[in-house]
Amino acid sequence: MVANGVATPSCAYNDPSPHTDTTRGESAQASRCKGKASSGSVNNSGTRLERSSLKLPRGLQWVSANWTWSKWKPALRSAVSAWVAVVIFVIPSVENVLGQAAFLILISSFLSAPSDPLVAVIERESIILLFAGLGWAWECLAFKFADLARTVHVTNPTTTNVVSGQYLQTAPSVVVAVFFFFGSAFYMYVRARQGPGPFLFASILGCLGMDISLITAVLYPYPYYRIGQIIMVPLAFHSAIALLTSILVFPSSISAVFTTRLQGVLSSLADAIKEHREHLAADVTSPNFSATPITAAVGKAEEVLAQVTATRRLLKLDVIYCRIAPSDYNEMHQLTRRLVIVANGLSVYYTLIDPTRERFPVTPATPAQSYHGTPSVHTPVPSRPSSPDLPRSHTCEGTSGDVTHKPRRRPGSVPPSGNSSPRSFRRHSYKHIPHHSHHSILHSRLLHISMSRNPRTESAVGVFESYRYLNLEATRFAHPESEKYIAKSTELLSKSCHDLLIICETVLRESCDWLAHVREDRFNFWVNTEGKNRTCEARIQKFQGLLRKLSQELDEFTVKKRLLVLEPYRPMFDTVDDLVSCDDVPPHRYLFHCYVYQYHLMRFAATLQALLEEVIRLDMQRKHPKIWFPSLKLSKFAFWSTWEPSENSNEDDDENPEIIPGLDPSGITDLGQAVRRDPDALPPRNTLEAVMGQLYRMVASLGGGNALFAIKGGVLSVTLLLPALIKSSATFAYENKLVWAIFMAQTTLARFRGDTVFGLVTRIFSTFVGGLLGTVIWYISTGSGHGNPYGLAGVCFVCFPLFFFVRLYWPVQPMTSIIIFVTAGLVIGYSYQDTHLSTPSSPGWGFDVAWRRFVLVTIGVLSAGIFSFFPPSTTIREYQRRALATTVAELGSIYCSVISLASTRREDDITFIVQSLLAIRGKLKRSRVGKANVTYEFSMRGKWPSKRYQKILDTQLQLSYLLSDLLSVVSQLDPAWARAFLKRSRLLDPDFQGDVLAVISLISTSLRTGTPLPQVTPSPLLDRFMEGSHGLNVIHQESEDDFGLPKHLSLDTLESLQYLTFCVGVSTAFAIVTRLDRLMITTKQLVGEQYHIDGIGLPLHFRHKPTGIEMRSPTLSFRQS
Repeated sequence: MVANGVATPSCAYNDPSPHTDTTRGESAQASRCKGKASSGSVNNSGTRLERSSLKLPRGLQWVSANWTWSKWKPALRSAVSAWVAVVIFVIPSVENVLGQAAFLILISSFLSAPSDPLVAVIERESIILLFAGLGWAWECLAFKFADLARTVHVTNPTTTNVVSGQYLQTAPSVVVAVFFFFGSAFYMYVRARQGPGPFLFASILGCLGMDISLITAVLYPYPYYRIGQIIMVPLAFHSAIALLTSILVFPSSISAVFTTRLQGVLSSLADAIKEHREHLAADVTSPNFSATPITAAVGKAEEVLAQVTATRRLLKLDVIYCRIAPSDYNEMHQLTRRLVIVANGLSVYYTLIDPTRERFPVTPATPAQSYHGTPSVHTPVPSRPSSPDLPRSHTCEGTSGDVTHKPRRRPGSVPPSGNSSPRSFRRHSYKHIPHHSHHSILHSRLLHISMSRNPRTESAVGVFESYRYLNLEATRFAHPESEKYIAKSTELLSKSCHDLLIICETVLRESCDWLAHVREDRFNFWVNTEGKNRTCEARIQKFQGLLRKLSQELDEFTVKKRLLVLEPYRPMFDTVDDLVSCDDVPPHRYLFHCYVYQYHLMRFAATLQALLEEVIRLDMQRKHPKIWFPSLKLSKFAFWSTWEPSENSNEDDDENPEIIPGLDPSGITDLGQAVRRDPDALPPRNTLEAVMGQLYRMVASLGGGNALFAIKGGVLSVTLLLPALIKSSATFAYENKLVWAIFMAQTTLARFRGDTVFGLVTRIFSTFVGGLLGTVIWYISTGSGHGNPYGLAGVCFVCFPLFFFVRLYWPVQPMTSIIIFVTAGLVIGYSYQDTHLSTPSSPGWGFDVAWRRFVLVTIGVLSAGIFSFFPPSTTIREYQRRALATTVAELGSIYCSVISLASTRREDDITFIVQSLLAIRGKLKRSRVGKANVTYEFSMRGKWPSKRYQKILDTQLQLSYLLSDLLSVVSQLDPAWARAFLKRSRLLDPDFQGDVLAVISLISTSLRTGTPLPQVTPSPLLDRFMEGSHGLNVIHQESEDDFGLPKHLSLDTLESLQYLTFCVGVSTAFAIVTRLDRLMITTKQLVGEQYHIDGIGLPLHFRHKPTGIEMRSPTLSFRQS
């Protein structure tokens, strides 16, 4: 948040803490668990407060969305904490104890509000005090060395002489500057490396305390060791107040937050399942048909799931009195995460049948040109294009080229035929396209694509791939009756899945309701044990009934209902005539589409079965409430590994673009021997070379992004400190609070230039608004006087609840709202302190404090903005490109791991693959949020191609979901079916895999270095993937190895579950290949092309036509005739 200053686009990203009691909108989600508001415990209640019937403007709708009792409780708790701090602050005796920095108790109340559960507050406040203490120790060490360098020692100087700067000396000032540099670098490194979390506010307040202490102590002619006390005491008071209010005022637990957010996930999934039923029953061929509500519901579930994962980190440290132990929710979290992943697969069906989707490469299909069977290439959500059709000149639609139709020899099978009779099939008239005419159409479309794809100032790219894809579209994917087949297959799919979808939605609603009531009756001591036992038994019986009903429906679906989608294909097996009509037999891709949906629905229902079993187990084992204590070692408190998967996509991505948190590179050894080597040195031959190599890597690590940022921040801090170290300006700097400028410069400077500039703009705006707000409060409370403690406490009592409601839920970048109220608190605090305490320097009160604060903040943030342009200057543009290069390379590694799993059946690899895919998706989602501030990176070179980067990011996200689906498929296939799948999809063909891995490596290297790609690459991969038409067959009839599976297609094979899984695997592999082809063309659009060969890839009769394509190196350009 402070480190990068990334703007967050929605209210879901507002709260800087991952543990706030309830996420935005989740109470409303919980209330929809059973179609109405739950009547659960107060911690989960979604009951809305009374609202005005007046509809708020769009900019204020976040108020009504969060106007619930569960949302007000954290705000009221924080307001009580801050108000108690004000009351303590205005008591004269306590104010004297707090010292000259007493205002810190107000600032920290807004900066580190106790809006989180108790465990999270304890963690955060402990780290704040730890960092403040470390800063004090560092300052004492600096004072000691500065005193050794001092030549003049005065033990009892006057305050006037100290403030005048007459005791400043060069040597002590240099020592203080050096310590100030390293201290600032440390805090800024921690802030950048750890990012949003419990270390954020600790690094901010630790840096502020060091700034105040060193700037003040350097003026004294003796080591002023006790100056750190003026920082520690107010922070200690704040921490004590925060802990007490977290215990006494609407206390909350991590378990309560976790279950409430889990309700939000299940509620969104239930909404998605309801939308599935409605969409399957709708007219999918209508131009008004849209699956946006489904993708929106699943996307919402993903967002809340990221917050659930962030909460889970402290779940084992929770202390709660309840039936269910905090650690018992781990299994439910894993199952819920699996449900969200499978729900993404369910929504893929609608992208497969969408007739308006774009075709390769990027030109939108117009109604006149659209082919409904064209594979999806640019869709906003992960999708699987259809499995390739076979050439229809030798076979019926939807059958293999090796399966022809003759009079039956035996029912239920299709025998082979070496010499097909001309009567054994009828060719479709749409297949008769003259060869020259076909290429003329392709050439004209190719020219249209190349001239319309890019702006006029850019040469066309990807013409080679476009030509080959257009050829595939014209010869393989077009079908004149696509709408009829889509409507029929969707109708059959709806009939087969309707009942199972209903019970799935019911289970999700009931599970959501169970979470809402899981903490009920724990304090009802007056209810006898028998009554509680009866309630528990009734609940168990209800969920056992649900489980039986779900299991029966799933079994019926698996055995009978799912076979409804085979109706159009049964004539292939039922006919007894000599002639088999192919006109009414759809292409096999429509069956594959239905199988994809049915497969994911069965997975979804099976996961719900496990969820119900877990609910029943918990109810049977945990019948009575008890006190649950932490089950995690305290040594892990507040510390976690760099590689721990976070999934918290709601926050900035502060880590190295070369590193994916949650993915340990040491575990990537695909193909058994794929390890990285040092290109500049052979392996060490002795201990000395090993030690020097390790030392070299340690020194080289200082050139990382976080380390360079910390060094740059230290230099900026020392530069702004110079006026306080020079005699002629020391008095002016001290009296006018130079520390404000230094501190704001430190917190504004970010790793990326765009984030720094964004922070500059928002901090100036926030400081102005906050200063105005603080001034108004001050004069309302005191009038023309010099501070009325009763008036100040009264005004704060009224205003603070609203302030904290805005502070927690206003949908803006978090630091924007924080700085507004921190500035208001600073104006109030300084104004009251300067009118009641005698201090060496006084900025005044009211308006005087506000305008001085605004001027100094402006100086500080402008200094950070200017400094961000000095080297080393890192841009979000470069970071995005390098991060995408890293993720595509790791996707390639995981792709190899999945294929290795299918080949070797090593089950131990599954956990590593799943964690790696989660880590990659987390980084991609954080990158999507992190590029919001790229518009603040002013560049004279031109506009940043954000849409092209977005296409690459979306395609990689789709690949990550497809790899998850492929992992599920290969783990469920029997060994024989797995080998058949690998053979059909060519995933173990070294020639094909060499091309696939070459494409991945080319894309990664090109993105990392910005080097243009060759004009001719192994892409498109799809034509090689489609070599050897199989259609509905499992094994090609000319194949020598059948793996013990039938070469001849039969009805029994078509109805088997292994065949269904096999078909889903083929469709998924097909989708992965098309996504890699799309990734190649989108990367070419970004980096360009090189290595031109004139005339390659085009028909000979088009290469020298004057109206055709003029070939020029390094890229193709087009001229009009």
